[in-house]
Amino acid sequence: MSSRYTPLPVPTKPEDTPAYLQEELKRISITTNNLADGNVEKVYVEPPKPRAGDKRYADGTNWNPGQGENLYYYDGTNWIAYAGGSGAGDFAQVDDTTSHTASVINTPTAITWDTLPYSQGISINSIDTSKIEFTNSGKYYMHFSCLLESNSSSNKEIWIFPRINGTDVDGSTIYHTLAANGHKRTLSKGGIFEITAGDYLQAMFAVDDTNLRLTTQAVTSFAPSAPSASIEIIQLSQ
Repeated sequence: MSSRYTPLPVPTKPEDTPAYLQEELKRISITTNNLADGNVEKVYVEPPKPRAGDKRYADGTNWNPGQGENLYYYDGTNWIAYAGGSGAGDFAQVDDTTSHTASVINTPTAITWDTLPYSQGISINSIDTSKIEFTNSGKYYMHFSCLLESNSSSNKEIWIFPRINGTDVDGSTIYHTLAANGHKRTLSKGGIFEITAGDYLQAMFAVDDTNLRLTTQAVTSFAPSAPSASIEIIQLSQ
């Protein structure tokens, strides 16, 4: 039901006035009750001249202010989603439960993903599982971790870094050297990234010796298993 009231044309015949007034009072009552109940009518286009404090429920398809179908308020500059209280809302836990060995040294290889236990607005591409896709724009905090394994006793170097839409992100590389045969080590790093709706993220790694790989840790009688790689993603703002 609409939360707006527009009076109907006044009747020309005086004898029709009582019925007209009765109908108008009924329509006014419905409108005020909707407002009292907090109803916000779904809209499909952006208001032409919004004012600070305006509220709208966007349909998310014809008009998507950034967080899909949602309730928004206008802060004087932007439409901000109520989800999370500040426009935040999307999140994901992305894991992979398989080992990764580079086929060629000093060549970036994309990590693929096979597990998405929690997600909203973020998904794994069904064809290229190295791509993590974003439905909505915003600033996102991402935390990456992986488990390394050395399969020889020589020094081995690894570089791990993110790509967005196929482009490397400057200043983002994790670098490490591992030597002893059979040793394992966990690496991690976090950062804030600017994402546009429709972007995809990849985690790349390169090694100078294929005896260094990303591996998993099996469950034991006293500890759960560990994936080869994980990314936790939280949207901070639109």
